[in-house]
Amino acid sequence: MSLFNFNQEEALTFFAVLVRYSVLLSILPFVGDRFVPGAVKILLSLAVTFALFPALVNGGQVRPGEAQLWGATAGGIVGTITVEAIFALILGFVARMAFDAVTLGGNLMGNFMGFAMASTYDPAQGTQTQVVAEIQMALATLLFLAIDGHHIMLRGALSSYQVVGVGGMGLGNGLHGAVGARLLELSGAVVRTGVQLAAPVALAIFGINVVFGVMSKAMPQLNILILSMAVSAVVGLAVMFLSLGEFQAVVADLFAKVGEWMDAIMLAIAKGK
Repeated sequence: MSLFNFNQEEALTFFAVLVRYSVLLSILPFVGDRFVPGAVKILLSLAVTFALFPALVNGGQVRPGEAQLWGATAGGIVGTITVEAIFALILGFVARMAFDAVTLGGNLMGNFMGFAMASTYDPAQGTQTQVVAEIQMALATLLFLAIDGHHIMLRGALSSYQVVGVGGMGLGNGLHGAVGARLLELSGAVVRTGVQLAAPVALAIFGINVVFGVMSKAMPQLNILILSMAVSAVVGLAVMFLSLGEFQAVVADLFAKVGEWMDAIMLAIAKGK
């Protein structure tokens, strides 16, 4: 097989591999964020596919000969490409869930500290988010790069053909049950981690609210609303920065599990065929 002299089966298989990696790299954290230009994502997808396609074929993970079956009709080609895109979307969504946990925790902290009215536009997420969430996402991104989290995600994406080959994802009832249960389990882990990240600030703000509740009964003339907003913001920020060590430990453990999450969802897909 020559790199630039494909026959029909090899060309179809190459395109299927390109679709999987293109969709993955367009939604994976960091490399798939909105601020990364589309041209960069396309070139990166082409570079990764050109670099790995010969190794995938030589290793038997991708078999161009199978394209004689699914590439014989237009419906087979469309179906295989659609399945590849869906598989890549599920895998990329699972990888991005780790950052969703950090965003959830930051937004909860911001709500507790009264920063909900000071939301701003996040170009990476494409939605309105709070200042506290932006700070925590910046710290989490730096930590993600420091522990080579992008290597973990790319390694899981590149080894996906060892579990699910080209067009190997089924769409039967087994897939719905296995993958649905796994996604619900991971969603619960995301919510649990987000609440865990916001817990120190939540406890501190709860204590402040109890104190101000007592003060409002003892001194009704005191403007509790204005005073509590300023105190909650200051104390919340202080607690957030004092708990950076715990934040680092929780987020590092979360990012270390991303590879396991991707492997688990791929095994669930493989069993649901």
